[in-house]
Amino acid sequence: MSEREEIKHESYGLIGFSRINGSARFYGSELQQDNYIEMKVYHSVVDRELSREWYHVDEHIPIIRLRMTSGQFAEMITSMNRGMGVPCTLESIQGKQIEKLPEIENRKEFVHRKFLDRMKEFAKTIRDKQTKVKEIVKKKTLSKEDVRELILHLEYLTQEISDNIPFFAKCFQETMDEVVYEAKLEVENAIQHKLTVLGMEKLEEIKTEHKQLKRTK
Repeated sequence: MSEREEIKHESYGLIGFSRINGSARFYGSELQQDNYIEMKVYHSVVDRELSREWYHVDEHIPIIRLRMTSGQFAEMITSMNRGMGVPCTLESIQGKQIEKLPEIENRKEFVHRKFLDRMKEFAKTIRDKQTKVKEIVKKKTLSKEDVRELILHLEYLTQEISDNIPFFAKCFQETMDEVVYEAKLEVENAIQHKLTVLGMEKLEEIKTEHKQLKRTK
């Protein structure tokens, strides 16, 4: 009679994270990355013997596979219980490949396009108001309604120039600041990862040298 048993259950799973080298784009990120974090979740099986137990995948096709930038991964593990979560890029679900991430304009291009649209609308409105103002000032005498309308036209121009246009400039600057911050974060994560790898390699060298010294004694 074998003392080994294999146990399955639909609630059993394995989750793993890997660092992948390769260029890719990401949902929720302005930058294309040369290395990133990949997560896979599998159905799992537990094998038991009298002296130990170990876990392995039931099927080699992951339930879900996704990728994240190093910055997204760091944000995920350091900002628990905040909001609904951190963006990630789905790659496959139940073995079915997810459609490739679509090409969309970045936030800088989005803000710039919206600003140009607003300026076109602003220019058209000014031309329309200019025509109305010319009609009013041609009158020999201005009524209270004429004066009120002129004031409204001036107030519109004042608000657009003093408030709305600077707001777009502020949004553009904030967007650029966030892109720069994301780039710095990804660079810092890449450097930290490299230092960790070099440290592990150095540690292995020290262990090997130590073993060799013990053998020679």
